[in-house]
Amino acid sequence: MAKGINQKGKILYLEKILRETSETHPRTMQEIIGRLQENGVSAERKSIYDDMEVLRSFVACTRQHF
Repeated sequence: MAKGINQKGKILYLEKILRETSETHPRTMQEIIGRLQENGVSAERKSIYDDMEVLRSFVACTRQHF
């Protein structure tokens, strides 16, 4: 897949999208991909799951230190 113009910021855009997501306002994977594309980021489902795991690990790690 061709890289988008904001590819390096993908995980930051993903984190922002996930902060706007909740049990009462869930997002489908297609919606997440669409929101990323709106910001010039191309992504596939697998890479988004990988990035979500990085974010989970980061949050878990920071909670241990604070």
